[in-house]
Amino acid sequence: MNKSRTMAVAVAAVVLGSGLIALVISYYAEAGADAGSLNRTGPAVAWGLPIAKLVFNASAACTVGALVLALFALRPKEKAFRLALDLAGLSAAVWTAAASVMSLLTFHSLANLALFSDGSGGAFVSFLADVDAGRRGALTILTAAAVTCLSFAARRQRYVAFTAALALAGLFPLALNSHAAGGGSHPDSTVTVVMHMGAAAVWLGGLAAVVILRRALSPDRVATVVRRYSTLALGAFVALAVTGSLAAWAGVGSLEALASPYGTTIAAKCVAFLVLGLIGALHRRWVIRRLDGNPAGGALMFTVLAVAELAVMGAASGMAAALARTPPPAVTRTGFSLETLRLPSLVDPFTSWKPDPLWTLVCGSAVFLYLAGTRRLRQQGRTWPHCRSILWVLGMALLFTVTSGVLRVQQEFLISAHVLTQMALMTVIPLLLVPASPLTLASQVIPRRTDGTVGGAEVLRLALRPFLAATATPYVPAVGLAAVLTVLYYTPLLEYSSRTQLGYGAMSVLALLSGCLFIASLAGSSGDSPASGLAPRFLSIGGAAVLYAIHGWALSQQPDQQPDSRKQEWLITVGQPWDLSVMAAPEPAGAAMWILAAGTLGVAGLTVLLQARSRAVARHGRRHAIDRARELVP
Repeated sequence: MNKSRTMAVAVAAVVLGSGLIALVISYYAEAGADAGSLNRTGPAVAWGLPIAKLVFNASAACTVGALVLALFALRPKEKAFRLALDLAGLSAAVWTAAASVMSLLTFHSLANLALFSDGSGGAFVSFLADVDAGRRGALTILTAAAVTCLSFAARRQRYVAFTAALALAGLFPLALNSHAAGGGSHPDSTVTVVMHMGAAAVWLGGLAAVVILRRALSPDRVATVVRRYSTLALGAFVALAVTGSLAAWAGVGSLEALASPYGTTIAAKCVAFLVLGLIGALHRRWVIRRLDGNPAGGALMFTVLAVAELAVMGAASGMAAALARTPPPAVTRTGFSLETLRLPSLVDPFTSWKPDPLWTLVCGSAVFLYLAGTRRLRQQGRTWPHCRSILWVLGMALLFTVTSGVLRVQQEFLISAHVLTQMALMTVIPLLLVPASPLTLASQVIPRRTDGTVGGAEVLRLALRPFLAATATPYVPAVGLAAVLTVLYYTPLLEYSSRTQLGYGAMSVLALLSGCLFIASLAGSSGDSPASGLAPRFLSIGGAAVLYAIHGWALSQQPDQQPDSRKQEWLITVGQPWDLSVMAAPEPAGAAMWILAAGTLGVAGLTVLLQARSRAVARHGRRHAIDRARELVP
């Protein structure tokens, strides 16, 4: 235990020391600009905020990383598991303190008051209770405090999973308080920041936990834990690459802006990221092999390389804390003015792009993992239909085009584009993804763990169990489809999804999930239960057709012909950037819903008929073969 404490102190010194050095170098010019004649906060606030944010980021990362490592790499009954939870609890306590300091300093920065000035105490309480930034800070403090208590109390994996999810949720308020929240013409990037922070937390905190807990692991367990952490780190590396590049370009805006202090820090972070990628490659290709062959010597090499990696990560965290207090060139130069849109044309699908970080990462990872799974099957001497791989790639390409192409650009202004997006996610894309059978492929290539830890197979089995049970009969997904349509069009999510990344992500996930469950229920099983017969499936298809017809009819009604008390606000924006108001009218949206629904439900019905016919032919062939075998028996 004493060795673990010593290592924890050493890791904290490496991360925070390198982070402070990078922070001072990156933030020095901006801190001098903050100390202008109109700024009454003083250097304590100017320097205290980024330093508090550095401690906040590091402690939150150690909390999340230790919890995730305990869940996915450590056995529940081994000593390292309990130490990981204790490490998470201590880190969460520091996280709580750092969040409290950040809230206090944020208040003084916004109020332009020096620390402990007269009357600041009562104003700070009002800030926490009445101002959005203050309420979010208070929510972060309460979340970190709850994670602290749960980390020390949790001893079962289900509670550890809940605590890890709560710790990740604790990153949301900070993202909403940062530049990501948007406002007015400020572009929203909340999801980008949350994904970036979560991936960085898993990477940095997980590595720190492995280094601290290495001596508590038996020599034969070190290689296994490092290998499992390496898989998590690789996923975090990809997520950071996608979200970081999108956020960096949104902040810089042009190649000329790279010469600004913000752009210089971004370039330095990119260099640090490349160095971290090189160190990660050395871990996967060199250190893990040495751990397998020579655990004692490999452990020493791993520790040396990991400490160097932690130092670079600390420097990157320091630069990130400096960036949070440095205005991007795009803000100072243009104030994030709205993009002037033009009438949609036939070339827009090839020229208009607005990459969504969530779906860019999902689509790219899904294609890579699917093809890697088919490759593993071939290496094992098994086959996988090529048509399924083609359907999966086409489905993911269409998903990326819908969520990052011209529909993503225009759906903020056109209800027709919004409906096309939702209908493509709910009806067209599932027709490509569900027949590709990704769950069947995953069950064949992902090995199940027998040591009590949670891996990919266990996550799929536990997370998808309720959804698989729901698709046993087509009626439940059909009801879910109706509920999702109601939520998408008769709640504030309609406007929220067009304004914010978070709302758009919620809308797209709901639409895609409900559509996939509905199509999967129509595919059914090969059993002879009543739920798998033709009647329930065609009743569900008919119900979905009626549902889409009603919603399309509601969309096609002119709002101006209805009384004010019954008027439905279908128009997403009042001031569309086109002279022709018909472009934002809801009538084309209703027609689009009818056309897509009719086409996709027709394809689904034809597929059900062909599937039933093939099964009938197969049953007839089996019966004929049995009869022939009986005739041959004397």
